[in-house]
Amino acid sequence: MDIFTHALLPVILVGAIAKRPDLRGRWQLVSIGIAGALPDILCPHLSLEARMASWSHGISCWFMLTIVMLMISYFSRRRIAAGFASLLSGAYFLHMMCDAISGGVNFFHPFGNGSWGDYWVDPIWWIPLDIACFLTVYFMFRVAPRMRALKQSGQTSLQGGLLESATDSNATGWDSNER
Repeated sequence: MDIFTHALLPVILVGAIAKRPDLRGRWQLVSIGIAGALPDILCPHLSLEARMASWSHGISCWFMLTIVMLMISYFSRRRIAAGFASLLSGAYFLHMMCDAISGGVNFFHPFGNGSWGDYWVDPIWWIPLDIACFLTVYFMFRVAPRMRALKQSGQTSLQGGLLESATDSNATGWDSNER
């Protein structure tokens, strides 16, 4: 899959599941997206063979990254919550799972050949998945909050014309007495 799907899919999952508003903050979601894309950022690849030889797509790299994040959450002054460190680790692991279903991954690299996976998601679907992820993120974090704010305030239109009520006679431009 493409790096955009790897970055946006964990953000979508956290946005849909997280009940605590501190996990849905802008920088927390950006951090989760970066963690989701991190295996490709650390060791970029353009072919399946390069991904199979990538050290960043192995369980050993994921395990070391998780240990480092948990140590940072334990020893740092500006404490990163262990739960948030776990979300970052989960985003990294989700990347490896997505790559496993889109061609496979060598989980035990550099210690052996633990290749697992297949093309269950054909490469022809990668661009449509990116577009679907972009649209989902836009709806979840831009459109839906505005709709909720409108609903709570009792208004029926947004300034700028995003939503307009057809029940308002001035919104249509016609006065009911002019027909």
